[in-house]
Amino acid sequence: MLSHHDRTELEKIERSLELSDPDLAAALREGKCPKSRTFRGALLLFFDITAVTLLVLGLVLPDPGVTLCGILALTATVWTHVARHRI
Repeated sequence: MLSHHDRTELEKIERSLELSDPDLAAALREGKCPKSRTFRGALLLFFDITAVTLLVLGLVLPDPGVTLCGILALTATVWTHVARHRI
């Protein structure tokens, strides 16, 4: 158990956090991690570039396997972008 002093200090911190960043406070209250849009956006951009590179390499090289991988990767990135914008 916490002492009375510790509980009052935690309540002060909670009120301060609620005023400064209500989204973070709500995420902590619900037990969910706040979503990082920057990391997710950078990851999607990386996969987009990889998919386009695979498709271009597949079209330039006489290897149908690379072309198929590029088409599948590009399809997956398009689905990801569509699903991301629906939410």
